[in-house]
Amino acid sequence: MASSSTGSMTSGFQNVNVNFRNRNNPMVLCRCGVEASFSISWTDKNPGRKFRGCTNYKDPSRYCKFFMWLDPPLPSEDYKNLMYQMHLALVGMADGNAQLEQVNVDQNRRLMLMMKLMFIMVMLFAVMLVTGTVLLVKL
Repeated sequence: MASSSTGSMTSGFQNVNVNFRNRNNPMVLCRCGVEASFSISWTDKNPGRKFRGCTNYKDPSRYCKFFMWLDPPLPSEDYKNLMYQMHLALVGMADGNAQLEQVNVDQNRRLMLMMKLMFIMVMLFAVMLVTGTVLLVKL
């Protein structure tokens, strides 16, 4: 069982309550009292940066602006550009992989259909062969 302690962190002008379930997975509560969700930014301005934000940010009745970066800004624009380009390349590869998987599914479907048609043709040929043999025997 993980030990638990409570502390606070300051992000900009906001005080944030942190409940440490364990050292690797702290639970961060925003001003709403809701656990702020963990995510990774993949924008061109902050590629690969980890952050926590309130899950109510889109709810007009409970709108909360809580946001906290978990790691420091990237060191340079060149590094940001490199990270973002690598992310885009990875996303492109994943999309290409998904397309190839769909092509594979389509080809397997066609192959199964061709095998079924081949089986039907073989069965029809066998029926015709047996019928022809029976007719020849009757002659």
